[in-house]
Amino acid sequence: MKAKIKDLKEISKLKKMTIEKINKEYNKKQLVVLKKDYSVNKIKRNIKNRMMFCLVHNHGILGVIDLKGNRIGGLFVKHNLIGMGYGRKLMRFIENEARKKGLKKVWLYSTPYALKLYKKLGYKTIDEGIWINKGVKFPEVRMEKWLK
Repeated sequence: MKAKIKDLKEISKLKKMTIEKINKEYNKKQLVVLKKDYSVNKIKRNIKNRMMFCLVHNHGILGVIDLKGNRIGGLFVKHNLIGMGYGRKLMRFIENEARKKGLKKVWLYSTPYALKLYKKLGYKTIDEGIWINKGVKFPEVRMEKWLK
């Protein structure tokens, strides 16, 4: 379902908790910066300027993903549900949305943790580097996939 303003707090909590519990490659400074990026206000802006979708079950949000132009972003699954196929389901969904928009190729930035998932889904690394957010460095892997 499409993300709604009423979902902001739940989406923010899901993203912050997942970053904290799953992305062990980040240090404390990096975690602080990332958690600020997942504030209710920032998510509210994102809902307004991109297509954001939630995977919902029994009235709870299990995961979230977005698409802006041909860039996929914000793939998050509840930390205790990772490895159960929800990330794959969200990726297939957003790729279908991209196809509906007539896109032939999509791209994304991967965290080190998510690289294996994206490779399994057919994404290829096109560039690796460093992303600086509020003066803090993060590893960055840009990946793309041609849609069939």
